[in-house]
Amino acid sequence: MRYLKNIIFDLGGVLLDLDINRCMTEFEKVGLHDIRRWMTGTNELGFLKEYERGDLTTPQFREKIREEAGRALSDKETDRVWNSMLKEIPEYKLELLLTLRKKYRLYLLSNTNDLHWNVCIPKFEYRGLRVGDFFTHVFLSYQMHQAKPDIVIFQTVLKEAKLLPEETLFIDDSLENCRAAASLGINVFHYVPGDDLEMQLLNFID
Repeated sequence: MRYLKNIIFDLGGVLLDLDINRCMTEFEKVGLHDIRRWMTGTNELGFLKEYERGDLTTPQFREKIREEAGRALSDKETDRVWNSMLKEIPEYKLELLLTLRKKYRLYLLSNTNDLHWNVCIPKFEYRGLRVGDFFTHVFLSYQMHQAKPDIVIFQTVLKEAKLLPEETLFIDDSLENCRAAASLGINVFHYVPGDDLEMQLLNFID
């Protein structure tokens, strides 16, 4: 892809390793037995999506968890359960970003929320760098009040970053999100969590 100038990365499932089953199990332990109706691991549903879209504040989200669980859980406990899905960013992926940013403009586009993002920020601290050093711009669903796979979030990214879709590659672990981006003419790469991102991506773009 000689014409490629921009790469947009998803966060969870692509850069950041997740353990969705652990999180659902933790929710069930505190009494939220319907969690599997809303938690998919890619595009959440129900009040989880409302939180990722910024339609619920963090205090409102915590209260919704208490209502669904039927228990007076502390803020600390609700946050612990919700954040239990977050693992680490493998070092080789941070090295990959450093390599790619020499040739491409890198962007982050994530369906995320205030609690998760605050946990994720320190995970980008590497070699004296911070998250803003890896990306030209970071686009977060809860700040934008938009979420993948809605077409409008991709349109917003293209417009605000002044990107041409044919010069842009979008990487996500959700086929639904990839299809949405592709409908706008954006090049897409569907990543399967657990695969070697570096090998697959470099083969794809060469």
